[in-house]
Amino acid sequence: MVAGVVCAVLALLLAVLALLVWRKYFQAPYNYLDAPQKAMSTISTDWESDSPEGPTGPIPVHLFPKHVDRLHADGDIGFSKEYEAIQAQTLLDGYTSDLSQQPENKHKNRYLNIVACEWTTTRWCRFIRAARRRRPDYVNANYVDGYQRPRAYIATQGPLPDTFDAFWRLVWEQNVYIVVMITNLMERGRKKCDQYWPQEGKETYGDIQVTAVGQNVMATYTIRKFCLRQLKVSLLWTRSGAAAPRSAWLYQYHYTSWPDHGIPHSPLPILSFIRKSAAANPEAAGPIVVHCSAGVGRTGTYIVLDSMMRMIRAKGEVNVFGFLKHIRTQRNFLVQTEDQYVFLHDALLEVVESGETDIHSSFLRRYLHNLQTTEQDIYPWYNLDRQFKLINYDQPSNKCMSSGRHPLNVSKNRRPDLLPTELHRVRISPKSGVECSDYVNASWLPGFSKLDEFVVTQHPLTATVADFWQMVWEHNAQTIVLLSPVDDQEYCIFWPMEHVDVECDQFRARFVAETRSDPYVLRDFTLQSPTDEYELAVRIIQCSNWPENCSPIVRVFDLIQVVQRWHLEYQNGPCLVVDRFGGTEAATFCCLTTLMKQLEYESHADVYMYARLYQQRRPEVWRSQDDFLFLYRAVEALVASDAAAGASPPPPDVTDVQRQTLRPILKKGGARQRPASTATVRIPPDGMESVVVDMGEYVT
Repeated sequence: MVAGVVCAVLALLLAVLALLVWRKYFQAPYNYLDAPQKAMSTISTDWESDSPEGPTGPIPVHLFPKHVDRLHADGDIGFSKEYEAIQAQTLLDGYTSDLSQQPENKHKNRYLNIVACEWTTTRWCRFIRAARRRRPDYVNANYVDGYQRPRAYIATQGPLPDTFDAFWRLVWEQNVYIVVMITNLMERGRKKCDQYWPQEGKETYGDIQVTAVGQNVMATYTIRKFCLRQLKVSLLWTRSGAAAPRSAWLYQYHYTSWPDHGIPHSPLPILSFIRKSAAANPEAAGPIVVHCSAGVGRTGTYIVLDSMMRMIRAKGEVNVFGFLKHIRTQRNFLVQTEDQYVFLHDALLEVVESGETDIHSSFLRRYLHNLQTTEQDIYPWYNLDRQFKLINYDQPSNKCMSSGRHPLNVSKNRRPDLLPTELHRVRISPKSGVECSDYVNASWLPGFSKLDEFVVTQHPLTATVADFWQMVWEHNAQTIVLLSPVDDQEYCIFWPMEHVDVECDQFRARFVAETRSDPYVLRDFTLQSPTDEYELAVRIIQCSNWPENCSPIVRVFDLIQVVQRWHLEYQNGPCLVVDRFGGTEAATFCCLTTLMKQLEYESHADVYMYARLYQQRRPEVWRSQDDFLFLYRAVEALVASDAAAGASPPPPDVTDVQRQTLRPILKKGGARQRPASTATVRIPPDGMESVVVDMGEYVT
């Protein structure tokens, strides 16, 4: 009897306990993540034949240059008419966006006038287990078709703090592998996007834990890698009998160089970015998430460019007008301005005329052979003469060179045809009441890691020595590469000598040491402020008559490696490169340094892109086709040397000489001192992961 009562009480207690557990885990409202949904199997291709003149069909690539010229005629009137027709059609279609306007969703829109089209709105799901129903939640995002692929993209706004959780749930649920961000967090003093990812460590957004694995910062964009983990999983729910995945990788491609206003000055960097970010998305992955601030202007530009490049590769045709009309039915205002519409055509014209120039190292020899042997009429993309003409196609106007051609500055230039453009000239602080005193004949050039990684300038004239050292001081240029010869006549000594300082208003330049190690001469200096204890350590690495004195050609990289080892240790400001006129030799040094880094990181080299960017920033640096061909031959020799020698030993590290002399000085520099080396994660565009420890020591 007693035993029966005890058993009954225990059974009752177990039943109560089971009820409590059930209520806690299964009755309460509970979030879960939908399994990735497959894209629709069909896609509309009606847009391919759409044009302002009616169903005339897409434009073959060989006719596209004439088409763009026609649109540019009479002050771009053709572009204006086409863009107005697209906008008018968007208004006529009148797709609803009631979900965006609901009171509980209005605060989830970054801009009141940028809402999501109803029929392509992307939603994540909330499942209330007790009610056995799903309640969709709103995200300002839309599916957008790509070329021959439905729902290839998700176009969305820059996430708000209130939508971080929804954004990461969307990424998880849609099996997203690549997120493309085309805005900075702040632009022109205004917040354009909130930081929705952890800078380091891990953060939890709703049911998704996001861990920052690493990042690699390049000149125009940054790649970040994250590990996503689902924290809350239903023990009952499965789809097709399989449990939901618990973790996934995500790469964020963040383009950081879109101007604060307007459009990019050159389409080459953004085209390279689009190719690499799109190629990184695996075939089995979900849509590419693309966002800027509002998720329409730059976002639409990315989508159209990627889709049209795919169309060019697949069919040799292009139809910007028809495709943009089509995707505007899926998200309003894609390609938000007429300037962006014009930029689309100019960028695609670059694609058509230059072809694929980012070449894998294993194909570089064959590519160079084709450049030199293929007739232009047979295969224009494989023709060196055509590439060189394209590099020199952009001729600067007088307005672009106004400072260098100003009468007060003419005497500061060694050559009247090697001048900096206004947009990319290096400026120094002007002297009060002295006109044109901010001018120095020097240009910013991009590198692989920084947008303004180099300064190229001429050998200082006697009258410009003070301006030269002021530029060094104000721009924190601690490494100077001197390629010009030094004599007592035309190219005189411009640095301080022992017991003879260079006096300037803000600082004093003082000689420290000189070391000769053939063919290099290393000179160390300090620039000291008279008002505080700050000292800037500067080293001049001289190798006169480079690259002419380099034989075989691969030896040109000896100097580059010497400079890099020194510059990397104290890398804060730009590397300042000096030749006689601030021309070919200096630009060649910068370009080969950049290409060497690209080969190391990506196993690719894009000689054409960097050569053209340099020509746009400092016209006339490539004076002949031989100058351009030298870049290809040097890179080819580097690839062949690495393949033949494996891990060949580097040249002697002459930068070690007298380094102890500079260490106490550098410590006084405060923030300008390079921090201790730490291991960083390098993320190649093809998705291969490797860890680089300090100076290129790979651990896989």
